[in-house]
Amino acid sequence: MPPPLRISVEWLRSTLSPQQIRILGLPEKGEFEITRLKENEWSIATASSSEFSPVSNPLHAKVLHLLHTHKVQDLIEGRFERLLSDVELQVFNELLSSGKIIAVKTNPKYEKGIYRVAKGENDSIPRVTTIRVPIPEKAVDEYSLLHDGFQVLRTEGAAKAASFDLAERIRAGEIKGIKSFDGFYYLIENILLEKNLPPLVECVKGKKKMELEELSKETHFPLVLARIILEFAKEDGIIIEKKKNTFAYVG
Repeated sequence: MPPPLRISVEWLRSTLSPQQIRILGLPEKGEFEITRLKENEWSIATASSSEFSPVSNPLHAKVLHLLHTHKVQDLIEGRFERLLSDVELQVFNELLSSGKIIAVKTNPKYEKGIYRVAKGENDSIPRVTTIRVPIPEKAVDEYSLLHDGFQVLRTEGAAKAASFDLAERIRAGEIKGIKSFDGFYYLIENILLEKNLPPLVECVKGKKKMELEELSKETHFPLVLARIILEFAKEDGIIIEKKKNTFAYVG
């Protein structure tokens, strides 16, 4: 894996639209360290000063950050490891060996402990944001939950198989699924849905109605992702589909 690359906030802002800057909540000045995690996914952390902190490595920061964002039941010894990618697992083991992560047994009758960040490490964790660069438009079947954070399944059999394979993540609220009127089954990472639902709804809210293609262009979302998010907005009663691919805000 290549070492982290330092980039200025000013340069990053210059490559994004005002809406994207607002969604990401970027500061006006400073530096970030960017590290490639896997295809279409990068880790961006606030760049440390020349005096490197114990977690100046963005990957270390990301793994420590996960201990704060996952539910307690996901932090049990043996379970948390299964939620990590190969690279994250390697980093996790390093942090565990060095004592920056510890396993705490909250009850003597339980064989396994709960992973926690060791005392004194929390203040050293830089703010980390995992972002997906603008997802390229491609054939519907080419999008995958692993690489893009969302996926379209065309048959009930495929949906049942996915529900079985992803059962633990679905129960934990990490993955959401919905069946649309067109008969497709949509899967999406909850973090991706929660982050992108508000700007999409705001986009529709400002007009009487909007076409799906128009929404895709204004939000810079692929058509498929925009459609998936809209399906959940429809289920919540925020958006209605007045006619095929034409949407309106109802509040």
